[in-house]
Amino acid sequence: MDNMEKKQERELRVRVTEDTYARLEDLARREGFTSVPDFVAHLLISITKEKTPVDEFERFKTRLERYIQDELNKRLASLEGLRKQVVELYEKIEELSQKVVNLEDSLKAKQEEKPKEAITRRTGIERLREEKVVFESKLPARIQRDRLFAYFERMNAIVLKLSKERVAVDPDYWRDFKNKLSELSSSREEDISQVLGNTGYELWKALYRDSLIYYDPKAKKWRFVEGSVP
Repeated sequence: MDNMEKKQERELRVRVTEDTYARLEDLARREGFTSVPDFVAHLLISITKEKTPVDEFERFKTRLERYIQDELNKRLASLEGLRKQVVELYEKIEELSQKVVNLEDSLKAKQEEKPKEAITRRTGIERLREEKVVFESKLPARIQRDRLFAYFERMNAIVLKLSKERVAVDPDYWRDFKNKLSELSSSREEDISQVLGNTGYELWKALYRDSLIYYDPKAKKWRFVEGSVP
């Protein structure tokens, strides 16, 4: 016979909830056990070796259950907090989406309420009245020059046919230009530019280059060549 008598073993079954079992698995792994039954058996053997009375065992069982429940509550509390954060996030997204929709509706309403601006195009003669002088050399390439200056003539604008180009002048501005030039007693270009302004100075240069005007030093006046211009 063996020196140590083999002890008879009996089976002990304990039913616990899934949550309790999961906590036992976690505790077993922390203590280095590979299975829950081994861990529970270890706890029970430890208790019996210390000759713990039944009431101590019950208190231990209660503390164990309370500990497991507390740990579960902590985990559940964390999950509940996460759930609340997700709900709040969805609520904020929904609120922002509604604000975007409201803003789009508001902008659309304002655009519909805004009166449509009438597209007005100035005629050639209106542009001439505004610009006073139109030089053929400064027109865009797309402009049909012959048609434009024929139009100016039909509209009673002054059309000067110079050697290198045609120049259209607003009739009112042409009268004012001639009056100012006739009263000018200086041949200095600085004085001419100051009296006639930029537009008048450009027109004066065009006429002077074609010898349609000249300065009379005796009378100290500018004169038009007779019959050269209207």
